[in-house]
Amino acid sequence: MPYRKILVAVLIALLSAAESKAQFTGKPRYQILTTRNGIFLGNINVELFPAIAPNHVKNFDSLISKVFFDTTAFHRVIPGFVIQGGDPNSRHGPKSTWGQGDPNQPTVNAEFSAATHKRGTLAAARDANINSANSQFYICVAPQPSLDNNYTIYGQVTSGMNFADTIVSELRDGNDCPLRKIEMFVTYTGPNDTLASVPVLDLPSNWSYNVGSVKQLKWLKKNDDVMYHLDVSTDTGFTALFKSVNVGVNYNTVVGLPDSTTFYWRVKANNGGSWSNYSTVWAFSTAGLLSVNNLSFIEKGYRLDQNIPNPGIGQIIIKYAVPGREKIVIKLFDVTGKEIAVLVNEEKLKGEYEITADMNKYPAGSYFYRMQAGEVSDTKKIISEK
Repeated sequence: MPYRKILVAVLIALLSAAESKAQFTGKPRYQILTTRNGIFLGNINVELFPAIAPNHVKNFDSLISKVFFDTTAFHRVIPGFVIQGGDPNSRHGPKSTWGQGDPNQPTVNAEFSAATHKRGTLAAARDANINSANSQFYICVAPQPSLDNNYTIYGQVTSGMNFADTIVSELRDGNDCPLRKIEMFVTYTGPNDTLASVPVLDLPSNWSYNVGSVKQLKWLKKNDDVMYHLDVSTDTGFTALFKSVNVGVNYNTVVGLPDSTTFYWRVKANNGGSWSNYSTVWAFSTAGLLSVNNLSFIEKGYRLDQNIPNPGIGQIIIKYAVPGREKIVIKLFDVTGKEIAVLVNEEKLKGEYEITADMNKYPAGSYFYRMQAGEVSDTKKIISEK
């Protein structure tokens, strides 16, 4: 009886350990030991991306805790494309069934992302139903952009791609199945707790002006970056977002930028295990907004934000900042240049301010507001709707 109690305690401890692995603190890592016709071939080491595809990572890890993958085969090898494995039929079933899967296996819903299929990418295999992924996975031996946004990426190879190259080069039959069986044995090796690094913005340079209606924004890439999130806004608080998107590369082209507008942008990175904090905020202005006088305005520390919202209806908020004691005048003009209102006309101390312009008083259309601070000024365009 004491031995039985000890055995139960050991089993409980093992189950608890298996369960705890699903509570990831970073990117879980695994070793895929491969054999060819029962003879050791090599180890392919991988890490998974719980911050990108948490359900697929949890599914993979749960299968590891059940020793599910051991003796399953890489049943599909296509040079220049992928190696694919993880089908339970490949343990002992007829070779003709390898790759067909077990219809009783639980499936995982798609978790498509902006991550891209690079050499070494690990992703979920599936059939025509995007939510049909189960235990089968593939590893890319070359970039495969045609698969982007169509399959769930949930990991990458960290070492041992030379063995993936060996496997993909195996002689194969008409179904791309290796003539010699390539088996796998997968074990958990620990976490990678490296946090994602804050991106550094690159181009266009901060406070660029006379930018056209189409502009590529670029930032520096770190080695472990998997994807990014880009925000472009017409206000520094990023409440009036012009664009907010996940991207898989360290650049993005913004189109349809209106003239005479200042834009603010920032980026954060995802390394598969975590999101970084946002980068420093940079700004650029489109054509028709900045002159030499505008540049002096900015260089001296003044700031006039684009109104919120724009286009706007009714009460429109305008924010501005003053670097030191100065008389500030903000006036509103119609499209012909006629002054129609004085919004501010007083001395201000250093600080940030906001005012409200009641556009209900005026017909729908385009207007301009100008902030004058001594000899420097800045102008923004309002589009008022009814």
